[in-house]
Amino acid sequence: MNANPLFSVLIANYNNGKYLMDAIESVYAQTYTNWEIILVDDASTDNSKELYKELANDNRIHIFYNDENRGCGYTKRRCAELANGELCGFLDPDDMLTNEAIEYMVNTHLLDDSLSMAYSSLALIDSQKNVISVPKWQHQIPSDSSYLYCKCGVIAHFVSFKSEAYKKTEGIGCEFFRANDQDLYLKLEEVGRIKYIDKVLYCYRIDNPNSISIGDNIDKAFLFNIVARANACRRRGLSIETVLYPHFNEHILLFKQKYERELAEIKNSRSYKIGRLLTAPYRFFRDIIKANFTIGK
Repeated sequence: MNANPLFSVLIANYNNGKYLMDAIESVYAQTYTNWEIILVDDASTDNSKELYKELANDNRIHIFYNDENRGCGYTKRRCAELANGELCGFLDPDDMLTNEAIEYMVNTHLLDDSLSMAYSSLALIDSQKNVISVPKWQHQIPSDSSYLYCKCGVIAHFVSFKSEAYKKTEGIGCEFFRANDQDLYLKLEEVGRIKYIDKVLYCYRIDNPNSISIGDNIDKAFLFNIVARANACRRRGLSIETVLYPHFNEHILLFKQKYERELAEIKNSRSYKIGRLLTAPYRFFRDIIKANFTIGK
């Protein structure tokens, strides 16, 4: 690898004009200066195109457009295919890099040609860019294990990968509207080593209402994560049931806990108590009928 490799910052944007310039400014602020931005717009309908005009004179920023809204998987795949750098890393348009993020990634890859991918810790931030917390669930995957057996989230932003390693894979699946990052990580693990950088290099915004990682989208992302892992099992000749059941079972447990919390909140609500009072006569006669009659006998 070149001693001063070009680093391609990959941005797949759809209607994130509100935060996009924060992401761009975080790239401008990098201590490592040999970078380019590959931005693919997925048919945005907000003010994003107006912002692109402000960036038009910078020859380090290359903006492309999908002919129609294609989804995150397709758009990120296109970003990777259009990249010119020896190293690449995705930056979501509502997030930010810390100032030394690219420098750390470049140095890490330069020290080890066998790496296909490197990843760091992240900080959770709000819409005002204030740090809320630094999650502790990211760590180095043991050398005798695989990401396939780890909880989803052990690998998260910031992730960088060698372009030559990416080209050895099938590339990001266009069908992955969510969890396309998990699909990519599993594929890159199959062509090289992975290293964790124990330092916050990425700021992940958690209160963007357009995020694909909040609300009901969390459960939808889990579905795509299972698909990504099932595909990895097939590529590696492993039992889907043996590998995936622990992940599925854990998610069901979390769903059950969430349901029980929501049910408890409903039962403690004033409207529920009033409803119980109003329907008491109905329940009384229902119980009498159930106790004295057997339907279908």
